[in-house]
Amino acid sequence: MNMVFYEIEHGISANHFLYERNTDHSFPLHMHRSYEMVLVLQGEMQMQIDKETYHLRAKDLVLIKPHRIHSYETEAGKSNETLLCVFSGDLIAAISEALSSYHLPSIVLHDVPDLYRDIFLHAQQSNDIASIKGFLYLVCSLFYRELDHSEKDAAAADDGLLHEIFTYIESHVDKPCTLHELARELRYNEAYLSRMFHKSVGVPYSEYVRNIKINHACYLLRNTNESIFNIAMKCGYATQSSFYRSFKQLVGINPNEYRMNKEI
Repeated sequence: MNMVFYEIEHGISANHFLYERNTDHSFPLHMHRSYEMVLVLQGEMQMQIDKETYHLRAKDLVLIKPHRIHSYETEAGKSNETLLCVFSGDLIAAISEALSSYHLPSIVLHDVPDLYRDIFLHAQQSNDIASIKGFLYLVCSLFYRELDHSEKDAAAADDGLLHEIFTYIESHVDKPCTLHELARELRYNEAYLSRMFHKSVGVPYSEYVRNIKINHACYLLRNTNESIFNIAMKCGYATQSSFYRSFKQLVGINPNEYRMNKEI
């Protein structure tokens, strides 16, 4: 399988809320610990979640639970316009546990009433926490009332160990974060964790950790004025030279060049 990209920035804050309006939206396989909703305004697109593929059309609304592997693709020759919202479960605390724990027969709702489309469109103007929570509760209630409370979500139970690993990486991104340290922390056999991770994610643990660290470095380079040395330390590199070497191998340019061209 292709490598799964874990977006570390989504979910760090209890009030994390990201809203985007996109055209011809495509994004590779990734996961994060936040919820994600997508409303298709116009056109068509493909979405993959875990091992299922969905064909989305205008007026389809999707809810992706935390720690689900998913991707989006706009097919060649087609176009779409979407509204995307990524948000912390804390913003819907009263229903978040049920949404993540119980079986949802379909993560896609078709022909969503225009009222909810208009609410979603106006959410971009929300800049206070009360308005954001109100919007999220209202739209998420469409999925909440579809829950089967008699059946647990199998994916949530089966992926527990993988979630623990991602959480460990996220909270130790400023440290070496070796497989040996992970195995000791989680009290699992190191060889077993290595095999399980590679099979589930598609790349060796060490390679994945490097990708996470460099992704975090890119975020800091784009959004802060931290020195390159401090960023290297915050991403768990012992020396600035090793950080430069790893960054250029993965990104193709050095950190200074990347910072000068934030559109890359």
